[in-house]
Amino acid sequence: MIVKRMTQALKRQDWAVVSIEFVLVVLGVLLAFQINEYANGREAANEREAATERLLREAEESVAYLRQAVVNQQQLVADLNFALARVQVGQWEAAEEPRMTIGLSRAKNAPPLAPPSSVYDDLVASGALGKIGNAQLRSDIAKYRATLGFSREVRQGLREDMPDLEDFTALRYDFNLDGRERTRLVVDYPALREDRLLQEKLALLADDQRVFLRHRQQALKGAARMCVKIGQFVGQKCNLALPPPTFD
Repeated sequence: MIVKRMTQALKRQDWAVVSIEFVLVVLGVLLAFQINEYANGREAANEREAATERLLREAEESVAYLRQAVVNQQQLVADLNFALARVQVGQWEAAEEPRMTIGLSRAKNAPPLAPPSSVYDDLVASGALGKIGNAQLRSDIAKYRATLGFSREVRQGLREDMPDLEDFTALRYDFNLDGRERTRLVVDYPALREDRLLQEKLALLADDQRVFLRHRQQALKGAARMCVKIGQFVGQKCNLALPPPTFD
């Protein structure tokens, strides 16, 4: 209709009407652009909000995972220290040997930290991470990821320097058909009591395990701080008591 009216006005050389109609056309186009831009902006905002909420759920899962990793590492350190303390003084009860064996069998355990990261990885791959939250929130996320990265580097370095225990006759691994793990450590405790070199190597491994524990604790603190900040940004409380994952 507007085009038809403008054509008729041009034929009549009614420039006032032409000007008005032209202005209406321009305003209509600009309004359409504004509406489209607003709709796109709302859609993008909704997508960012949904992505941030997914990141919050993943942060909660990471806290649960790392909390369990700290608990497991604390138990490992406690069992290993329990064994070494008794071996070094040369006195222990027969009833204490099962726990001592558990500690010694895990002396070289160094599982990597692998908390959930699929949401974070997708945001990085799509380039959307830079649009999540604000600068402070992204800084907290980056600090947590840096803590994980540094922990992996420390683990790799310590694993490469871990002493070998295979040549010591006081320690022997048997095939264990009925156990959850297929190998079972058998310890000759009288021989271990007399082997100062083996005790020294086990003490070094105990120090490594304490380092692993400290880095797991730092990663847990970083994950909890990040989770709380994400929750505050989206107006939801971070669940720091989420049950740990199970791997059946």
